[in-house]
Amino acid sequence: MIECKELAGKVVRQVTIFEDGDCGPEVNFEFGDGSNFNVCLKSAIEAKLTLDEGGQPQVLKDYSSLDIPR
Repeated sequence: MIECKELAGKVVRQVTIFEDGDCGPEVNFEFGDGSNFNVCLKSAIEAKLTLDEGGQPQVLKDYSSLDIPR
């Protein structure tokens, strides 16, 4: 389990599901404060909270794990 406490209380502006994103299926949450939470759905979890103020997004928190327990 990965707990994402930094996401609690954020206002969701938009949720987008990509069938074939950069790393396979992924879900992106855009928040009212300009931050984004992206989850890649594959054999390992890649999830990051970022802030995009133009240019390269700044990673605020990396929730990625190496393997999903089975």
